[in-house]
Amino acid sequence: MAKAQKRWIQYIIMLLILVAIGFILFVSVFKDGEKVVKIGDKAPLFELKSLDGDKVALKDYKGKGVILNFWGTWCEPCKEEMPDLNRMHNLYESKGVEVLTVHVKDSPQQVKQFFSELPEEVDLKVALDGSNDVMNAYNANDLPNTYVIDANGVIKAHHKGQMSQADIKKYMELVQP
Repeated sequence: MAKAQKRWIQYIIMLLILVAIGFILFVSVFKDGEKVVKIGDKAPLFELKSLDGDKVALKDYKGKGVILNFWGTWCEPCKEEMPDLNRMHNLYESKGVEVLTVHVKDSPQQVKQFFSELPEEVDLKVALDGSNDVMNAYNANDLPNTYVIDANGVIKAHHKGQMSQADIKKYMELVQP
């Protein structure tokens, strides 16, 4: 009887392992219908509040190239690339290219403190995504994370990680109308 019981326990354990593997495969394939945005897709539209309390909507940038940069105050590479983004924005704004930054998680006060501690003034538009809805829509979990969007709202490039000034210039020229 002990041998039969051991065999049944082994069968149950194997069945549980197979069910767990099946569940993991199912979740990885279907992921609750989550869509990953890709180059060539229309950029997901959104509307958020800016650091100043104004409305910021991606649709308001129609006709302009957009560098959409997701960042956080705790992110050291974000801190390092922010002045370069600002400098390049100042050069390309008159050419129809805008930089829109989307800050995730922190309060407006923490964001203001972040900017006050930078070595040079940065005056980029900051949209606050406290709920992470926009970050999730773009699947921009790793920070910094940048989407390059043309004047028609189509994603032309995607950059994960810190961008150099040369990267930023290349992307701005890519979407300059």
